[in-house]
This record gives sequence, C-alpha cells and structure tokens, in this order.
Amino acid sequence: MSVARVSTSQSTICVLLLGVLGFMMSAQVAIAMPALFKADERAHAAYAVALSQGTLPTIDTDIPDDPVRYPQLADSLFGADEAHRDIWVANHPPLFYVMSLPLVWLGDAVGSPGVTLLGMRLLNALGFALTTIMVGFVARELVPRRPVVPVIASAMALGCGAMTFVGGGIYNDGWSSAAAFLTLYLGFRMVRRGVTRERLVAATAVGVAAAGFRSTGLVAVLFLGACVLMAMWLREPSLRTFLRTTLWRAVGLAACVGLAPVVVFGWFYLRNIRLYGNPTASGFLFEKFGREPDGTTFSQLVDPGFYGHLLSSLWADGNISNAWGQVAAVVLTLTAIGLVMEVVARSGPPGAGFLQRTRLAPQATAEHRQDRVIWTLLGCYCLLILVNVAGFVAGGGWIHARYAVPFLPFLAAGAALAALRLGRLVPQRAPADDETRDLRIGLGVSLAFMVVGLMCHLDTEQHVDGPVSSTFALAALVAADLVMFAVAAYVATQLRRRMQPSEFDTAPAPVAPVTDIARDRPQDSTADARTSRPT
Repeated sequence: MSVARVSTSQSTICVLLLGVLGFMMSAQVAIAMPALFKADERAHAAYAVALSQGTLPTIDTDIPDDPVRYPQLADSLFGADEAHRDIWVANHPPLFYVMSLPLVWLGDAVGSPGVTLLGMRLLNALGFALTTIMVGFVARELVPRRPVVPVIASAMALGCGAMTFVGGGIYNDGWSSAAAFLTLYLGFRMVRRGVTRERLVAATAVGVAAAGFRSTGLVAVLFLGACVLMAMWLREPSLRTFLRTTLWRAVGLAACVGLAPVVVFGWFYLRNIRLYGNPTASGFLFEKFGREPDGTTFSQLVDPGFYGHLLSSLWADGNISNAWGQVAAVVLTLTAIGLVMEVVARSGPPGAGFLQRTRLAPQATAEHRQDRVIWTLLGCYCLLILVNVAGFVAGGGWIHARYAVPFLPFLAAGAALAALRLGRLVPQRAPADDETRDLRIGLGVSLAFMVVGLMCHLDTEQHVDGPVSSTFALAALVAADLVMFAVAAYVATQLRRRMQPSEFDTAPAPVAPVTDIARDRPQDSTADARTSRPT
C-alpha cells in the first residue's frame, strides 16, 4: 500500500518550534538550579545510580552516601530523616532510569557526578518538550478543522510556568507524559484513519513505553484499547453489523494491545504487589512518611478547592510565586465564557459579529461521529486520572503540577476554541475571512502565552550554583538566559512568518477511514461530505 509523501505542515512546524523553546527554558533551569534542589530529585538520581550498580532498588533501599563518588547525594542527606534517606521513588517502573544509565556511566568516566545530574535534568527537559509538542498534536485530533488550534494548545502548555520549571528537574514525568499523550494520539489516529497493522504495532510499542515510565501509563494503554474498539466499530455501517461480524476481532486486537505492557513490565507491578501490597505502593509510602488521610476520594472530587489547587499548580509550583496561580483562574474563566459563546454561535440561528458562525470545511457524518468518540474518550481518560489524583490526595498525598499535566490536552484544546471565539470581540483593522481571522487571533494568543511563560519563568529565583561546578558559573547562567531569549525571539518571528493565510494549512478534506485488519467494506463518507453544510 503506497503512501503519498506530503511536506510538513506549517502548524506542525509551529508546534515543533514551541517545543524547542520549551526545551531551552527547561535547560536554563537545569543549568542554573542547585543540584538536587527540587523535591524527589535525589531519590530519582539515586534510583539510576543503584541500577548502574546492578541493583533494582526498593523504597527502603538507602541512597548512596559516598562523599567521594557522589558528593552531591551525600551532602543532600545531611539532616534528612530516615524515610528521606531511602530511594522512595522505587515504586516507579525502571524505564526512565534505564535511559539514564549512559549518563551515570558518563559521569563516572569523567569523574564528575554533576554531569550525571545535569544530564538527567536535560533528559527530563527533552521529555517535557515532547509533551508540549504532543499537546498540540492531540489537540489537532480533537479539532481537525481548525488548523490553528494545535499551535494555540502547545503555546498554552508552554505558557504554564510550572511546565518548564519542573522540566528542569530530575523527574520521570516528562517522558511518562509524552509517552501517554503519544499513546492517546496514535489511538485517536486509528479512530480517524482506521486500524492498520503499522499503526497498531506503533501504538502498542508506545503503550509499552508509557507503562514502563509510570503506572499512569497503564491508563493510556487502557484507552488505546478502547480506541481500537471504537475504530473498528465506526468502520462498520451499524452497531448490529459490528456485533455480528467484527466484535471478537476488535476485542482480540484490544486485548493484544493491553497484554503487551503486561508481558514486558507486568513483573515489576507484581513485584510491587508482593513487596507493598498494591501495584503503586501508595499505602506503604503514606505509612512510611506518616501521611494522614484527608477525607475520602468523593469528598475531594466535590471540593472546589481541590480543583483550584490542582489547576493553579500549573502556574504556581515549587518556588514559583503563588501569585501566578491567579493565571489559572483567568484562563479557566475565559475558557468557560468562550466555550459558552461558541456553543451559542453553533446551535443558534446565524448571527453577526462575534456570534457569527465560523465557516468550516464540510464534514462527513462519519467524521462527526469520530469527533464525538475522540472527545468522549479523552474526557473519560481525564476523569479516570482525576479520580486517581483525588484518591492520592485523600490518602494524604500532596498536589504538584506534575499531576495536572495529564489534563493539558483537554484544557488546551478547549482554551484554543474559546480564544478563537473571544478573539472576535477585538475589532479588526481590515475585513478578513474566517481563516485569516483565526490566524490573527491564534498568533496573538500564542505570543501572549509565550510571554506569560517567560515572565513566570523569570519570576522564579535565579541561581548560579548548578549541578556542574564551574568557575564561570555566572557566565554560564547569563549565556543560558541569552540563548533562551534568542530562541524565544526566533520562535516568535517564525510564528509570525508562518501563520499567514498564503502559507498556513488548509482544513483537511474528508478522508474515508481504511482498516486493513478488518474486512474491506465500502464507505459512504464521500457522499455525506457532499451533502453536509458548514457550521
């Protein structure tokens, strides 16, 4: 089956540029922030060190206290209680730490453990940069007929100050989030385009990686299986036909997707059950650190303060000023208002001004069903993650920005749609069609999110005591700042140049899904597209 080669779209290039800027901002934090400054960094670093010594640690394994070989780790243990002298993050699967092994070996080879610590920070920064990119790609699957939405979505992720700040620490969250979003993205692509062997193999491989980074990756794998089922169902002309002819084939494929992570990493989760009583060792850790329960999962879910704390953490986490948490309230309020206006504009009679309907490319009935399925699947994914976080907090856990990252694709896509609607309130100097107006609004909103992200970034405490000792530490910090601003200026210039009507993506034409795993069956989406009208 031949595949036509297509050039990289302008929206994709813009999303990739925002990812590059995100990496540079996180790299600046990684270079400047003192070694093992953030919570859990020393435990994550010690996990990789233990693996390099041939030991798979438990949450009771001691952090290496060797002032000669690992002076930063030894110094960080000064005054720590017994619980915090252990590798308490050993309940996580080992994939991120296996990826870090070359960095440990490099640090040992050059006799500088700071190289290992900086390398692990930059590895996480790369993961968060990929997460920023994947937010845009998932948003594209959610809103395929508005090409500017992925750019705004990635810009919003970049504008969350905690994203780039946490990206500069030693965490496995960058890669786990990127793998989970890529798993969902590949699942949504199958809903859109059909289940082929190549897509199924790629999605399964990424799903295995997601499960190998964090236990939350298993949730993404669960919904990947649901995507396979929905894709096979949408391929059939009716539910009855699906139940009679395709159901068991679809169930078998979904089961294969779900079993792959079990085959590769199931031993680790069984090990956790044997050692701690459950796959994530949450209860064991709560007891280890003396955490007190805080209500029930349900009480957390009905508490508005829980949501406020969770979402505001995206802008105020760690040593970022709490004042930046107000950005969350502003963004969410504007998003809610904009989405209500968008619903009114779509469902009501043709209006004028800011409530005028947007002229979009024709959409087939099959594509409309795909939209609803994808939004529903992502909504259920976010709901399941939300219940998991609420249960963690109810058990005595704390909220960090890392726990709010899984909601970014859903929030960012909604914020992008709201921004395009609210942007109509701003008077334009010259009349423009819908595409040109969207591009102008998208450029302005994207640049605004970039500025917010940079301002939040600069409001954090600047250090000159990074993990790698250097006589020129101050010069290194200044150089990192200059490079970051140079990249920001370049990205802003490129966004302005590329987000022009003459160059930017046109809305995709309706495409009939293809499923080479299922039985070939004629599709009627082309006829539907001819009879559909813009909304």
